Amino acid sequence: MEAELLQQLRALIGRTLIYSGQSCRIIEILDRENALVLRCEDSERVIQGNQFGEATRRVQRCHTLPLFDEQQSLNPVIRSWLE
Repeated sequence: MEAELLQQLRALIGRTLIYSGQSCRIIEILDRENALVLRCEDSERVIQGNQFGEATRRVQRCHTLPLFDEQQSLNPVIRSWLE
C-alpha cells in the first residue's frame, strides 16, 4: 500500500460516517490485510465468541471492508470517504 494512501486512511480513524444505513466509526486500518474496520455505533450489540467459539460478551457490530476491489482499484465506498 502506498504511504500517501495509508496516511489519508489514518486520518479517517475515529471519524463517524454512514455505512449501509448505519452510523459507524472507523476504528482500525489493517494494512497487511488491506482492510478498514468499522464499528456500528447505533446498532444492537451482538454476541462475540472467544478463540474457542464460546460466547463471552456482547459488543457493537463491526464490519471489515476491503480497501481494494478485484482490479486493485480503491474501494469506491472508501474513495468517497476520502473526497
